[in-house]
Amino acid sequence: MFVRAVLVLQAAIIVGLSVWMYNEYVSNPYLQTYLLGLFQGKGSLIAVLGFGGLIGTVLVGILLKAGSILGEIENLSEKVENKKIDNAGREKLMTMSVLKVVDPEPVDEIGRLHRSLRRWNELSKTQE
Repeated sequence: MFVRAVLVLQAAIIVGLSVWMYNEYVSNPYLQTYLLGLFQGKGSLIAVLGFGGLIGTVLVGILLKAGSILGEIENLSEKVENKKIDNAGREKLMTMSVLKVVDPEPVDEIGRLHRSLRRWNELSKTQE
């Protein structure tokens, strides 16, 4: 909860400073002249770097989200506790077996090679 509050605060500060900078640029001809001279001939470089940064940020976000999802899937428990209420109104814990998630078979050569290396690694760990 604290992290989300900090992120929202940072986003609000960034938006506020961006609006202030835009208003300052629109109303200040000296700032317009300065920035035009500063970035003259470098606009395409700045656009490419900005777009690259945006794509990089999106990809890092996707990878972090995918890692989070895979971590949740990997940590599925094999037993689930389920509360069952008996006739007397008392709660009774009951364990229920859950099917284990199995990796799908790879469809390409690299996937097959990776899977065989993983199996070899698991077998070598059990033989030690």
